[in-house]
Amino acid sequence: MKNKDRKIIGDLITGCRKAKVLFAAVSLGVFQLTRGAGAASRSIAGKLGSDPRATEVLLNALVPMGFLRKSSGVYKNTPISDKFLLPEKSGFLGHNLLYQNILWDAWARLEQVVKRGRTDFPLRKLLSGHKGFLDGYIRGMSDIAKRPAAQIAELFPLDGAKDMLDVGGGPGTYTEALLNKAEGLRGTILDLPETLKLTKKIFKDHPLSDRVRFQAGDYHKADLGTGAYDMVLFSNVTHDEGPAENLSLLRKAFRALRPGGQVIIHDFMLNREMTGPEFSALFSVHMLVYTNRGRVYSVDEYRSWLKRAGFIRLRSRGICAGADNPSMALAGRRP
Repeated sequence: MKNKDRKIIGDLITGCRKAKVLFAAVSLGVFQLTRGAGAASRSIAGKLGSDPRATEVLLNALVPMGFLRKSSGVYKNTPISDKFLLPEKSGFLGHNLLYQNILWDAWARLEQVVKRGRTDFPLRKLLSGHKGFLDGYIRGMSDIAKRPAAQIAELFPLDGAKDMLDVGGGPGTYTEALLNKAEGLRGTILDLPETLKLTKKIFKDHPLSDRVRFQAGDYHKADLGTGAYDMVLFSNVTHDEGPAENLSLLRKAFRALRPGGQVIIHDFMLNREMTGPEFSALFSVHMLVYTNRGRVYSVDEYRSWLKRAGFIRLRSRGICAGADNPSMALAGRRP
């Protein structure tokens, strides 16, 4: 085996370890204790209520990874940790890292999932033991969604549209972007009751609050209405579902739209061979480990469902094309 090939495999082995070290540090709250002047390992262990030896081993590993500096036994945050790993900072990525840590057990059973075709760790089961996590996670997803939401608002004009429905809209980031772009547009966010509790807090005293409505419900069962909207949006919803469920959702959207209205699907998507981009292919495995029907789909699959649901004038656009996690948006019109 060539050295280059060995390095590829070696990097994957150590990469798995590095990820878990970072997940554990964020989950324990290490970086809040190493800000500013920093602290020694025994002091950190005392505040965490953790084993001193094990804590020092973890802290030492964070130094060559670039998240901590160590001088005379004192550990201090590096700039990247101060910028992205402190909860009070606007760039905080910790909510997503906590989420990845929660999913670790599901990923650890990937072999069994592949053999059996189903998971023993559905997302609701994984999250049920983490009280208070949903609030932080939804807010974290809002931060991640801002850039793609702004692009979708630019690429899919809603001139003359009066009403839109954001299915599984979570924190309402996409609704906010579209309403900011189209004056006179009203938005309805459909999501589970526990999620909408947070969404309502986000929109309390918001400049758009009088243009946003909330519909509590499960989108599998909820009535989307008939001829009630000019646009229906599914953003990062369809990867959780199987083909039959997605076709059913698009047929419900077709009924919910007024003539000339459009449906927009935004998600990670695969090429025709289902082999790339790499992020999308790996995200499909991510769906495999904690859903029983979900995966990432190709543009061709979405086009087929849209046509079967009755939509015409289909068009697709790349979203965040230069990012490590590019996505796609597809739109179709109701005749």
